[in-house]
Amino acid sequence: MAGHGRKRHFKRLAAPKLVSIGRKKARYLRAPFAGRHKKGEAFSLLVLLRDVLKLARDRGEAKRVLSGGMVLVDGAARRDEAFPVGLMDTVSIPEQGLHFRIVVANGKLSPAVISEKEAGVKLCKVVGKSLVRGGKIQLSFHDGRSHIIEREEDRFSLGDTVKLSIPGQKISGFIKLEKGARCYIHLGKHAGKLAKLDGLLERAGSTATDASLTADAGEKLITRKNYVFAVEDDFKL
Repeated sequence: MAGHGRKRHFKRLAAPKLVSIGRKKARYLRAPFAGRHKKGEAFSLLVLLRDVLKLARDRGEAKRVLSGGMVLVDGAARRDEAFPVGLMDTVSIPEQGLHFRIVVANGKLSPAVISEKEAGVKLCKVVGKSLVRGGKIQLSFHDGRSHIIEREEDRFSLGDTVKLSIPGQKISGFIKLEKGARCYIHLGKHAGKLAKLDGLLERAGSTATDASLTADAGEKLITRKNYVFAVEDDFKL
């Protein structure tokens, strides 16, 4: 018989490499539901609270915290234990004064501690643009959300980073992916490094564009343009 509904769990031993959890503690792990982020590039709120941040001892305690609306993701209270949390999402627990941004460090999705002010801004990478009804432009972001702007407001190219205010979700600024920009590499063998963009290397045909960068330590790097995220000069992991 065919399976009904989405798979709610996966085996810990087969969990995505980006998910930083103990793989031999129990057999199964709560899977995030798909949508905002790819399943292999996110973890569920339950896993974040219990296994990563260790703010809950077990599933029951984590569910009580979530049901009370005490956990905010990108400024909105989330109560579903399977809600997916991935790259550049901001997670806040105001009652405890805790604020985090999800990044990739040491090859794993990790919560980086940030200030309350930093938690008020969500960084979104532009991964798509399309013309919609009324002559407006729809921007598609890396986390699955989209934003409609007027045609005369369009200053964005694929790869640029848009700064959204939280919880209002209004554009408060943007960062161009151009020479000299500070960049965060979130995928590939250089994942977790911060570097300055030296230039984009266009390839013939359908070959993906590469990016040439200089890491903060002076190391010269080459990686895919799609692995690079333009960030602010004071961005820290």
